[in-house]
Amino acid sequence: MWFLFKPRRCPTIAAAATSSISKDGDCAAFLPWLRSKAGTCISSVLSLGTSAFGRSLFASEPIQEGDCLMQVPYHVQLTQDKLPQQIRTLLAHGIGDTAKLAVLLIMEQHLELESRWAPYIKSLPTKDQMHNMMLWDPNELNIVKNSSIYDEAIEKKEQARKEFSALKPVFDHFAHLCGEVNLGDFMYASALVSSRAWQTPRGLSLIPFADFLNHDGVSGSVLLYDEQKDVCEIVADRNYAVGEQVMLRYGKYSNATLALNFGFTLSINRYDQALIRIDMPVKDPLYKYKLDIWQKHSLPISEDMYSSSDATCFVIKEVRSSRRKRMGIPQILRAFFRVFCAMSHEELEEMVMEAAESDGRLARYPLKNMEREIHAHRCLLLHFDNTIQCHSTAIEQLEIVDDPASRSMHPFRKEMAKELLIGELRVLQSAQAWVSNYCETIQSSE
Repeated sequence: MWFLFKPRRCPTIAAAATSSISKDGDCAAFLPWLRSKAGTCISSVLSLGTSAFGRSLFASEPIQEGDCLMQVPYHVQLTQDKLPQQIRTLLAHGIGDTAKLAVLLIMEQHLELESRWAPYIKSLPTKDQMHNMMLWDPNELNIVKNSSIYDEAIEKKEQARKEFSALKPVFDHFAHLCGEVNLGDFMYASALVSSRAWQTPRGLSLIPFADFLNHDGVSGSVLLYDEQKDVCEIVADRNYAVGEQVMLRYGKYSNATLALNFGFTLSINRYDQALIRIDMPVKDPLYKYKLDIWQKHSLPISEDMYSSSDATCFVIKEVRSSRRKRMGIPQILRAFFRVFCAMSHEELEEMVMEAAESDGRLARYPLKNMEREIHAHRCLLLHFDNTIQCHSTAIEQLEIVDDPASRSMHPFRKEMAKELLIGELRVLQSAQAWVSNYCETIQSSE
């Protein structure tokens, strides 16, 4: 039986469609080692080399769409079931799969040349080559505090700290297997796993050779798991000429997700999205009533919306056309503003009545009172204006050469921050234009 799955986390460097290839000793020795360890040919059409983007895979002979690029047996993959039994029994239930695989990686790193995966471990990027956001320092993260990913990056760092605290007794007890492990070591190993491991039907796996494939946002290559042969297989989605870099798509990820989990961004990313944060207006005399009817009659829980203790956040994507249906901003965001911009109990009761006349969901459709409809959307425009201004200011700060915060930032991370914020700004401006056009259309029709 075949299983189709996507990489959970993959390599750390994005790549262009083609790159010049060069070889070094490590690259030349890697594939013969893996072939020997696997007891079978891993790939007859790919070679490992280095490019401006780091270690990469290149076509060593012409490749046709549908050709098998590689087959990697399960037994050569690094998986948490390869942890010593005495360590596995000590791992707390709160330790995630990424952390467990990071423990195994730390053990193999400690073994150095004695590791069964020594050539693979040696090929992994060093800590100073890693740019996952969990490795950014507080000042670097502060540069993107207006980004949709800022809170998640902080949470990811905190989660790593908690897991390290839970694992510290294990590291201390098995120091002869792990060496002296500090928080920085653990976060580096976790970043390697989170940026390179694949989620397979057999669990989270580091797959040597397969994780040298770099990211192409439009690739359609897939990775399959053959249950009978117990191998992972990658199939070409197009033709490749000799010497051309071979890539796949990690997923339909925004720059925020790529920065957080993989440690790179794209200059143009069609999957970018942005976040609109609405601080709850608790001083509004109608606040409790608005909140009550919103919770009773709002749209079903959506991936476009989530709430914290003090704010409600909405995820928006780029609006590519103001004319095509279902291409506007999230319906639930517009409904939210219709409710929370209401000025009286009567308006709110009218919304409830209008909802009862349709599908029971509050403010899903335009208000019958067009003046109030325009008012709600102009309030939304104000939020877009404020968010756009914050992003523009942050981008300008990054472009100031002598700015202390910008000057102290790692150059690659600085470029990541710019591409992240510019992509979100593009999304915000497209949504702003959509709402502005909507308001003008209503006014002109009155």
